[in-house]
Amino acid sequence: MVSLWRLTRNQYGRKLYELLAQAGITATAMRQYAVDLPNKTATEVGKPIRADNSSHASVHTWTSESNSQFSIVSRPDAPASLDAPLAEKLPAETVLTVCEKGVARGYLFISVNTTVPIDVLECKLSFNGAYIRRVYVDQAHRNRGVATALITAANRYASARDATQAVALVAIDNRPSQALFETCGFTVRSTRVYARIGPLSIRHQLPNTQ
Repeated sequence: MVSLWRLTRNQYGRKLYELLAQAGITATAMRQYAVDLPNKTATEVGKPIRADNSSHASVHTWTSESNSQFSIVSRPDAPASLDAPLAEKLPAETVLTVCEKGVARGYLFISVNTTVPIDVLECKLSFNGAYIRRVYVDQAHRNRGVATALITAANRYASARDATQAVALVAIDNRPSQALFETCGFTVRSTRVYARIGPLSIRHQLPNTQ
């Protein structure tokens, strides 16, 4: 049986969504995931995280099950070969990139204590702590722990900057991303619902009742 998220997260589902949006009809539901972070300094986490937001700081290194050596760096141009939407990066955001022998394998965007535009919700949200978005791993290198290592490094990066919480917004039909954040210890704290038909709109934030 085909999972519901597979019916909506494909080129046909996206095309239908775009057509409705062009007609002034849109609806979105996002689960707000969060994890509490330990109050650790860069020294305590045992990784060479620099607190000065250096664009060339090495953030994290690890060895995969295949004994390949990886590193995560905050050089903003590193994921360009993956067609990362670097033009969308906000001034307050840092790009963390997984590299294997100098070749980018994945990336994410992270900011700490900032206000960011959330296009699908047609609003701006302020986050007290870290906000993680745009998590991506090259298809040929998935299922190797790359995404998990990215989230782990992002949490350490945020903790080193005195953030006590990390947050991510995930569409309710995006099961792979939900599974990723749940694996990394994130839990659903609330669900943000937004719908608009022409000039009429509704917006709600529903607390998690589970």
